[in-house]
Amino acid sequence: MRKAVLLTVTALALGSAAPASASPTLSLARPTGAQPVGITSLYLKDTSRPDPWVETVPYRELMVSLFYPAVSAQGPKKQFMTEAEAQAVFDEAGITGIPASVMTTVHTDAAVDAQPAGHHLPLVVLSPGFKRPRAELTSLAEDLASHGTAVVVVDHTYENVATTFPDGRVTGCAACGSYDDAFWKKLQRGRAADVSFVLDSLTHSKWASLIDASRIGMAGHSVGGASALDAMVGDPRIKAGIDIDGTTDDPLLAPGLDRPFLFLGRADMYTPGTGQESGTWQRDWAQLTGWKRWLVVAGMAHPSFTDIGLVGEQLGLDFGATTPAARGQAITAAYVRAFFDQHLRGQAQPLLDQPSPRYPEVSFAMTSTPYLPAPTGNRPVGSTQVYLKDTSRPDPWVPSVPYRELMVSLFYPAVSAQGPKKQYLTAAESAALLSGSGLDVPPDLLTRLVTNSVAGARPAGSHLPLVVLSPGYTKPRATLSALAEDLASHGYAVALVGHTYENAGQSFPDGRFAGCASCEVPHDSAFWTKVELGRAADVSFVLDSLTRSKKWAPLIDASRIGMAGHSMGGASTLPTMVADPRVLAGIDIDGTTEVPLTPPGLSRPFMFMSHQLAATACAPNVPWERDWAQLTGWRRWAEVAGTQHASFTDVGLVGDQLGVDTGTTTTAARTQEITRTYVNAFFDQHLRGEARPVLDEPGYPEVSFCH
Repeated sequence: MRKAVLLTVTALALGSAAPASASPTLSLARPTGAQPVGITSLYLKDTSRPDPWVETVPYRELMVSLFYPAVSAQGPKKQFMTEAEAQAVFDEAGITGIPASVMTTVHTDAAVDAQPAGHHLPLVVLSPGFKRPRAELTSLAEDLASHGTAVVVVDHTYENVATTFPDGRVTGCAACGSYDDAFWKKLQRGRAADVSFVLDSLTHSKWASLIDASRIGMAGHSVGGASALDAMVGDPRIKAGIDIDGTTDDPLLAPGLDRPFLFLGRADMYTPGTGQESGTWQRDWAQLTGWKRWLVVAGMAHPSFTDIGLVGEQLGLDFGATTPAARGQAITAAYVRAFFDQHLRGQAQPLLDQPSPRYPEVSFAMTSTPYLPAPTGNRPVGSTQVYLKDTSRPDPWVPSVPYRELMVSLFYPAVSAQGPKKQYLTAAESAALLSGSGLDVPPDLLTRLVTNSVAGARPAGSHLPLVVLSPGYTKPRATLSALAEDLASHGYAVALVGHTYENAGQSFPDGRFAGCASCEVPHDSAFWTKVELGRAADVSFVLDSLTRSKKWAPLIDASRIGMAGHSMGGASTLPTMVADPRVLAGIDIDGTTEVPLTPPGLSRPFMFMSHQLAATACAPNVPWERDWAQLTGWRRWAEVAGTQHASFTDVGLVGDQLGVDTGTTTTAARTQEITRTYVNAFFDQHLRGEARPVLDEPGYPEVSFCH
């Protein structure tokens, strides 16, 4: 918080050299909702406690602005700031050369004392930054009100440079001075007390009928955002909260908070691991036990989330932001509105599920609800589950089962992106995968993981190249879903194979659940050989089944089939290609090959892709070197620095999103981007005949070609 305040002041001061025009036309962001907005100013006096900053004042008095949907937009509009308030803001920031009076003419949209429309509305409390008047959150308040929410913006007396009271008094910043840890804690806790008093006052006033007291949320900027945690801990009426770019100096202690919370901040300050400020969020994140998100926005400065940034940019001030202020305001409004729509209205908001192409500046640093990154192709993706039963052979792991049954997830380009999305795992599969992980998460967490493919969607196209994907040992087939969805978005059919009894658990359509029977067998060299050869048999059976299926055969071009896999699934690619000539090209992603490739070797295209095994690139890998010598056709060996084994799969993605420290320096999202690029390029070149230069030389700084 301390650095945030100083940076804001410095930015304003630096910007003061740019002169404004004589009569600038300044305006706030226009509300995006359909309803007119009204506003009234309220004076509140709390006689139950003295003012925390001025000992001679035996009460706490506050000014608040109440915004609400109105019957009409007609009437005088709210003044943004009084001239005295504007002059105090300019003086504190050292701004000269711009008349403070320009701030009195800023165009706003809220009609003063307009007749309210509606009743029992959700209420959002907004708290501004330290030294800042409540006016800095006007655009956000107007936008929320235009969508049917009541909003109360609180001026915390003596904590900003100027508060104007109805009797004409203007109070200054008695709290300003020296700032230590105790000061910031006092500030946050005092604001929490202010907010509770405001709620008491509104819910016991003529405005009570406007508000639904069971649907109250809070958001704030800077220390106002940090205070949202204190307010929620102290007042259970606040059902959901947002901290916008505020360092939390008052730690959230056990048992923590189980109500929804959103961190929204600058990418350069609040990306995990960037410093003291992000460290406070990391500390409190661990104590948030309910729905939670941690989002960061690229190119923003501290004022970018507020009207100070918006109006300041129009005045020619430079805050150091690269994202335009209007864009910053639009991003802030969109995510704040979505959060409260979801948690106060019960309206699901996909914007909060995963990064949105509408707002590429926003990154999900961490989340309590994992998601798969959006596919990079331009085609919608569909998926379906296919049950297959091979009666020609017994199950290799359970002798009492005289057949081999498999579950396959088939992904493909779809006609439409509309419809319910594929469930990532069943409850039983989720619990089995998470068992023993050490994560303090609900066992059914992965049933809610956000996917991008539409369940049972109508396929688009026919005679598509087919890629078979095989997951790592003990991992369900779902852990390669991000890669499968991406391939399908580029026009591939993808068969993702669940190798029964070789993963933590697999559900069947009739409700049966198969655990990891192979896990009970000693894992010696003979075991791994059996796994690889068994998977080759599974893949050949899947190809037989799909290419002979009346339903799915027209979707697939049986002359263009490839295979890739991760870990044991990748190692199984070579035995599969040796045994089945239909597989024309293959990729081993980070899988140690147990079954040697022997003469005459393999003349079809093959690629090895791995994490960096040692401090320097391309350290010796004996099994791969052995097999490399037997590859007589097109071949590549790529290594990705800063990654680890799970980085190439959804397991790595979920771990990063949940804040698990895996010791990597390359994020799982970045690794997924690299993996998708090379896998798509490889199959484009070898199944479609389309040359891909990224296969000729490394296209990413993290990638080295070892051979």
